[in-house]
Amino acid sequence: MTVNRIRLALAIASVAIGPITVSAQGGAPKGSSPKTTATAPAKSTADQAPAPAQQPAAQKAATATEQAKCKDGSMYSGTSRQGACSSHGGVAQWLTASKTASVPKGATARCGDGTYYSKAERKGACSGHKGVAEWLKKG
Repeated sequence: MTVNRIRLALAIASVAIGPITVSAQGGAPKGSSPKTTATAPAKSTADQAPAPAQQPAAQKAATATEQAKCKDGSMYSGTSRQGACSSHGGVAQWLTASKTASVPKGATARCGDGTYYSKAERKGACSGHKGVAEWLKKG
């Protein structure tokens, strides 16, 4: 067997059994390390987390906290608003209220689409904004 075939056989064996150290033979430049380390093998599918499509529905609901309708009509669901609908023309409408948004001064209701209503009159409040999700306390 030639030196290259031995190296190839060792590389294949190292992938199968894990990282090993192999001595480089001949041709190594002066001052360089004569040892090289093979990379660790990839994790088996049993060690990896299940793909999102394989997760239970309850777990998906717990991880997907933000939902939006994109401008092209497609839907977004994810854990962050950052980058939502970036390949679909942007966000047309958020379907979940922002947790970081502060309530505007004088707001009397939070609408179903996450916007706020600030008039004292309750009739017609949040019309065109998916109705009133929550009436806010005065004060």
